[in-house]
Amino acid sequence: MAEAFYLLTGEEFLAGEALDKLRTEAETDPLSEVTLDATVPAQHIIEALETASLLGGTRLVVVEGAQDLRKEHIEALERYFESPSSTSVLVAVASGRNARLSDLAKRAGAVVGLDAPKGRRLAAWIKQQGRIHKLTVDDRAAWALIDSVGNELRDLDGALSQLATQLGAGSRVGQAEVRKAFTRLADERIYAFTDAVGERKMAEAMGTLRRLLDQGEPPLVLFGALSNHVRRLLQAHRFDSTKAAGSFFGMPDWRTERLMAQARTYREEELISAMTLLAETDVEMKGDAPLPQVPLEEAVARIIAGRQ
Repeated sequence: MAEAFYLLTGEEFLAGEALDKLRTEAETDPLSEVTLDATVPAQHIIEALETASLLGGTRLVVVEGAQDLRKEHIEALERYFESPSSTSVLVAVASGRNARLSDLAKRAGAVVGLDAPKGRRLAAWIKQQGRIHKLTVDDRAAWALIDSVGNELRDLDGALSQLATQLGAGSRVGQAEVRKAFTRLADERIYAFTDAVGERKMAEAMGTLRRLLDQGEPPLVLFGALSNHVRRLLQAHRFDSTKAAGSFFGMPDWRTERLMAQARTYREEELISAMTLLAETDVEMKGDAPLPQVPLEEAVARIIAGRQ
């Protein structure tokens, strides 16, 4: 027999999956399922719970936005759960915290935490979700998908569905298939990070860096991209014309113009000091630092602020 009350807290997409699982386990009657939100009067929720299923099965009552349930809702539910219906299951879906509701769920049923996976766990989730779509997704493809689509589970699942439609059930998905299907690639995300450093936009640079780290991009890869960009900024100070710089760097004109503009936001002495700082950061990141992203973030902040 299922619990009389489940509180699902966390990621919205995972809550939908958990609801589907509960429907199966509790053998609920789909014709009698009721979905309400936290703005309805408390008595509406109680009446839904106390109304028997038309076909005699288990009635599922879902309350969305349950973090917004008020004191009168909780008190009504506390009275109800003193003698709950044996044929109804309440599922409260909350994206935020409601301490009193959580306490009630622990007493009357169960709290199910649904934290969105990040980093390597997110890549593993994509591979597992790929199997649901009848795809075999390799490790590189999972990371490429995160870089291309982002880390929202609903978006990633939609991308997998799109790949399944394009490639067919049973297909193997590698990095090349992801790059062909989606245009927002990891390199473009890293360019956004290094450009923000070049333009001395602290909030944008730190935000992009942290998103890349959260999505599993190795800190040393990002450090390499940063070092290369700062070196190019320093070299750009040697040139007076975009044409000469473009020939030296082997870049298209639009990219060279952007690099030259970024170089002008720094004094040459600042960039020389930044290269010294990066050499020290390289040693620290490859040494005994348990969290190599920390010295990387500190280096970015100091370079943009001009504090070497």
